[in-house]
Amino acid sequence: MAFTAIHPDLGRIDASLLDLGAGLDWTAVYRVRPRIALRCPECGHGVHAKLSPRGLQYFAHDPGRPPECQLSSESMEHHLLKLELATSIRAAGWHAELEVRGEDGAWRADVLADCADRGTRWAWEAQLSPITTFELLTRTAKYYDAGIDVCWVTPRTGTPWIGASPCIRVAEPEGDAGWSVADGLGRFDERRGAWVVVEGTSLATFVRWVMEEKISCHGILTRYRRVLVGKGRKARRIDIWTSGRSIAAEKRHDAMRQRQQEWRQEQERKAAQAERERIAREQAAREEQERKRQLEAAEKHRLWKIEWDREQERLEAERLARQELERQAEAERREREAREDAERAERERLEQDAAHTWWAQVSEAQLRELLTAIARHAVNHTGITALPRQHQPDPAFAYGIALYLGTRLYGVVRPHPANLNRLPPGLAVFVRNAHEVEQVLARGVIEPEQVVHFDLPEHEQLQFT
Repeated sequence: MAFTAIHPDLGRIDASLLDLGAGLDWTAVYRVRPRIALRCPECGHGVHAKLSPRGLQYFAHDPGRPPECQLSSESMEHHLLKLELATSIRAAGWHAELEVRGEDGAWRADVLADCADRGTRWAWEAQLSPITTFELLTRTAKYYDAGIDVCWVTPRTGTPWIGASPCIRVAEPEGDAGWSVADGLGRFDERRGAWVVVEGTSLATFVRWVMEEKISCHGILTRYRRVLVGKGRKARRIDIWTSGRSIAAEKRHDAMRQRQQEWRQEQERKAAQAERERIAREQAAREEQERKRQLEAAEKHRLWKIEWDREQERLEAERLARQELERQAEAERREREAREDAERAERERLEQDAAHTWWAQVSEAQLRELLTAIARHAVNHTGITALPRQHQPDPAFAYGIALYLGTRLYGVVRPHPANLNRLPPGLAVFVRNAHEVEQVLARGVIEPEQVVHFDLPEHEQLQFT
């Protein structure tokens, strides 16, 4: 819907005016036959005159309107607010035109007010849809570039640009009361030294004050931007609509604060000077005390140095004696370690000789025979062949040959009886026959159930030198 349309003969007509702005009665366009070819001023699509159940005159798009037309997408609330703005402007004695687009297309005002006597134009924008502060300030700048002042009006709460642009928030009519200003209009309270939002002023009165230049959008001084907006609540604001009296009150209060600040700064300067003088006196006294203390300390240090030198001589003598004792202890330690290393090497040699003798009792053929028997045993019990990773006796496994099922340790072949304590607890031990079982168990290190033998004959054993 829209309040304006393009008449084929008379041009732009306005449904909010009694004569439609062209000397016509509403009946000249409403339900007339043949129908007048009215067009939308925004998209050029056909429109027709309509009357709401409450008697509101407007123009509605014919079927098939383009979806991008902004006028067709505006809500009834938007149109009623525009109509209220236009009515208030006209009541203030100004000319008001709805839905006006700039010649260069840079702007489109919901309501454009102008006064021929003053040569001033105002754009009044009913803003109901969400918009960012940056977008709103960009559109405001376009109006200023065209020489047009602007005021944004919204009924929405929580809008981020209230107080950051020339705007107000209005409250919708309730009962007999009409539209009123809920936020954006304020006065300066000199007693509090703060701006206070004024609520309840009728929208018509606010518009008249703006048109008559009784109020203006004022840039709040930085120190006063915490504005009282309700019961104990404050909000940060940059701009506020107010009177020249409040602007002057803010200026007076700021000047008073500056004088108070200058007075405090002077008092602080004097206090700082007095403090510096006090500190200087105390510093001089401390320096004299420090001079005396240093003299006393120098004498004490001289006496202490004599005693200290004597003590150092005594400590040095003790150090030399202790060093000699440590040298002797170190020599004894090295001699002891050499003996222990020789004994350990001898034990390892004897172990290796014993292991060599132990394995010399088995030929390569007998070893293969034993490994084959173990492999069958492993397959029968686990389903997997037990294999050695190396065929040489390993000291880590009591000079036996370790067997693995994949990556898991399975057992050890013919560990030397003297080194059985090196085996992991519970590990299976495989030997050729009962004679070797007796040799292994004779040490008492492993349990009988750990030992497996295959009753292989002794007569094939060979002696190696």
